[in-house]
Amino acid sequence: MSLLKWRLMLTTLPIVAVVLVVKLALEFKFGFRGLVAFSDVGVILTACVFLIGFLLAGTMADYKESEKLPAEISTTLEAIEELFMLAATNHGGLHLPELRGSVLELTDSIKAWLLQRRSTEQVFGALSVMGRVIRQLEKEGAGPFASRAIHQLLALRKHVARIDVIVRTDFLPPAYALLEVLVLMVVTLMLLSSFGSRVVEVLIVPLVTLVNVYMLRLIRDVDNPFDYLEDGSVHGMAEVELFPLDEYRARLAVRLQEE
Repeated sequence: MSLLKWRLMLTTLPIVAVVLVVKLALEFKFGFRGLVAFSDVGVILTACVFLIGFLLAGTMADYKESEKLPAEISTTLEAIEELFMLAATNHGGLHLPELRGSVLELTDSIKAWLLQRRSTEQVFGALSVMGRVIRQLEKEGAGPFASRAIHQLLALRKHVARIDVIVRTDFLPPAYALLEVLVLMVVTLMLLSSFGSRVVEVLIVPLVTLVNVYMLRLIRDVDNPFDYLEDGSVHGMAEVELFPLDEYRARLAVRLQEE
């Protein structure tokens, strides 16, 4: 985990190094000292910082909500399981291991969907199967428990639908386009700017490039906090943790083995 937090930084450093090498090559090989003073590009830098802050605030709001969703999904699944346990306790015609097995299958379906092993249509199909299991409770005379379970299933559908929307949409694509243009302008201006001393140049050019490129990549990464691969590894560097779902699945499996 400690290495993962540096991955975005380490993959951005080559871009920074290329910009610095180009800047020094322009100066030493071609004698290019710059077209504008660095002090004159402050307006562009300020605009870029403002837009970065705006986009980061928007994507972080979705990210904080996304952090809660795996835990909310696992607690909703466990609530359905407990309702099944109560229904089986009060109605002898219900077989608790089969009911718990249906919750386990749904848990596995949701986890496989998060890892892109199943499509959205398949996970909603698994939710529909759970709806049929709940309707069977009502047929067996456990109507009050079925009514409470159907509300939990509705909450589960909302959580899955919300994750689907977060994964499939970007936060204000026109704002992303403007930010990309501004970052490109900042990098270009770093190459075209003149500095008072060589030391300032070597420090400012990579620093400004690093901050702007890094933040652009970070915002794009935060915008999809469920970017998991099929093997369970992460594609980006800012994915939310799925351990609440894994830990509930382990608890459920233990209860099934004990029966």
